[in-house]
Amino acid sequence: MMKRLLTAAFALLAVLGLYELPLLFSMDYYLHIFVMSEIYAVLALSLALIVGFAGQVSMGHAAFYGMGAYVSALLSVRFGWSFWVTFWLAGLFAGAVSWGIGRLVLRLRGHVLAITTAFFGVLVTVVMNNWIPVTNGPMGIAGIPRPTPLFPGSLRFVFESRLHYYYLGLFFVAGVLFVLYRLVNSRLGDAMVAIRENEELARSLGIDAMKSKVFAFTVGGGIAGLAGAFYAHYILFISPVTFTMSESINMLVMVIFGGMSTLFGPVLGAVALTILPEFLRMAGEMRLVIYGVALVCFIIWLPMGVWGTLRNRLFSGRE
Repeated sequence: MMKRLLTAAFALLAVLGLYELPLLFSMDYYLHIFVMSEIYAVLALSLALIVGFAGQVSMGHAAFYGMGAYVSALLSVRFGWSFWVTFWLAGLFAGAVSWGIGRLVLRLRGHVLAITTAFFGVLVTVVMNNWIPVTNGPMGIAGIPRPTPLFPGSLRFVFESRLHYYYLGLFFVAGVLFVLYRLVNSRLGDAMVAIRENEELARSLGIDAMKSKVFAFTVGGGIAGLAGAFYAHYILFISPVTFTMSESINMLVMVIFGGMSTLFGPVLGAVALTILPEFLRMAGEMRLVIYGVALVCFIIWLPMGVWGTLRNRLFSGRE
């Protein structure tokens, strides 16, 4: 009972704090970092479902992020469809491709699976660069429209500033957290964790390992596609350089840094590793060196991630 009350109080304080945050940091620069943190939080959560809960290594997650961005951008720019339609279609498209790729590659394991998914990510980037009639190649797609206003009349809500995107992003992160919380606390979530811990034992208990792995890969890819659509209609321009393998590695580092077997950990990792490089700009050319050393130290001393380690110490008294 006490734990539930503490959790509810913490959640209420977090909501109030996030709502009031733009009042303390109202400059466009800070708001942009906050919005990008929200996008990375969704991406890290989607990858955590695959890596942290289902135990499958994916090095090509940025490919699904890019697919969502391109699908939503193309439908909006060339056909004039509303963001509120293209957003969901982008997620469905990325999820459908994830399902197909998952069916093909998830029989592989370990480093072989990692290399295969990395090749897939590179292949998607090559397609984005060279399918010029559709993707416009390296020149990218410009002029992507903002989301159309919500609600008519006096309740009309437009998306014309970074503050509006910040609040829309909060709903996005909260929605993804809610869906994934319900998922990982269901029988499907239990099956994923069982496969992660011991796939052979899970199979002997009657769990369809392939089905569970493909399901996690599909949901993770679909959510990454939604994040891509949000990104496209926030930045209003996309090009292949945003969706390379280095972006996939960046997402994976966020998941590992925060704690891959938790839901709050990837959010924490995404926010910290989006803000930290900006904070280190004062270090000039040494910025990336300090950033890299800090990451290595965190991973060595906190192998379960920041939140994974803190959670164990706070709630179970174990390291």
